[in-house]
Amino acid sequence: MKDVIDRIVEKGYECFIVGGYVRDYLLGMTSYDIDICTNAKIDEIINIFGNEGTYNKEYYSYHLTKGKYHYDITTYRHELEYKKNKPIKLEVASSLKEDLLRRDFTINTFALDKDNKFIDLLNSKKDLNYKIIRVVGNTTDKLLEDKTRIIRAIRFACTLDFELDDEIKEFLKNKAYYLNEVPLEYIKKELTKIFESNNYKKFFDLVNEYNLSKYLKIKFDKIIKSYDSYGVWAQIETTLPFTKEEKDIIESIKNLINYYKVTLDDIILYRNEVINNVVCILNMDKEYKTYKEFNNIHSIIDIDIDMITIRKYVGINKSKEVFKKIETLILNNELNNNRIDIINYLKGKKYG
Repeated sequence: MKDVIDRIVEKGYECFIVGGYVRDYLLGMTSYDIDICTNAKIDEIINIFGNEGTYNKEYYSYHLTKGKYHYDITTYRHELEYKKNKPIKLEVASSLKEDLLRRDFTINTFALDKDNKFIDLLNSKKDLNYKIIRVVGNTTDKLLEDKTRIIRAIRFACTLDFELDDEIKEFLKNKAYYLNEVPLEYIKKELTKIFESNNYKKFFDLVNEYNLSKYLKIKFDKIIKSYDSYGVWAQIETTLPFTKEEKDIIESIKNLINYYKVTLDDIILYRNEVINNVVCILNMDKEYKTYKEFNNIHSIIDIDIDMITIRKYVGINKSKEVFKKIETLILNNELNNNRIDIINYLKGKKYG
């Protein structure tokens, strides 16, 4: 990290780490996405790093990856015009403070200099200390120029276990319908981040308090504890977009929850994302441990295909029967235990 900053400073430019990395650093959290801002113009940044990364002159930004760290290096800037939640007109700013004023929330306006010295030009440390999510500048203006900030505010409040400030709460109370202008893919991404945290109960409390369900395209009753985000999604009705694989995992969890049990066969047949969530939701930790120990002792083969893939070819009703047939064929050396051969076998059979 220091070598990237040093290369900019050595050329005589100002350089600061800003945003989420500094926030997480102050909260004792690890982050590998690093935003750097500088008074160096984009052409000057390109001259420093050459073709080591990629750049976008329109946004005055240069993207660089080094090991596990991802750097976004930008010239000081501010946005003049937004369209569809994205800045379409930007200009170079003259100072770090101008750049910080364009940002979304006060907890994202901290900076670190080349010597790792903490900088708080907007006096935002108190919001971090009191665990408050507050917009930089006028709340309504900022949330309306980029509506994704509405769901981001909720996400930060949940994942960090912070409170929304009164102005954001007032916005949600009167103008939450602007969430309809946030792309569904973005909503799904932000909700998944919330569900991966340990504080998704807070999210559902906020949804109920501000009647957000219809804007977020979700319906739910009671959300039981879950192993990961798949388990939460399985307890929700939603029209948000998912990939085919995600849908299969979620539907498998739902089906097993509806049976209200997990058998040894299920543990053998389904992938870990499914079983871990069902066991957690149904509170079957003790039974699961017993099944796993039994399976470890008596397991004969580890078939190179999962139940979700088998379902694609034979349907739900036939899947367990077909799995056992595949297992028998492999044990009798009538079928190779590799994914391609098994799929070719499935393609060659008719299942109705």
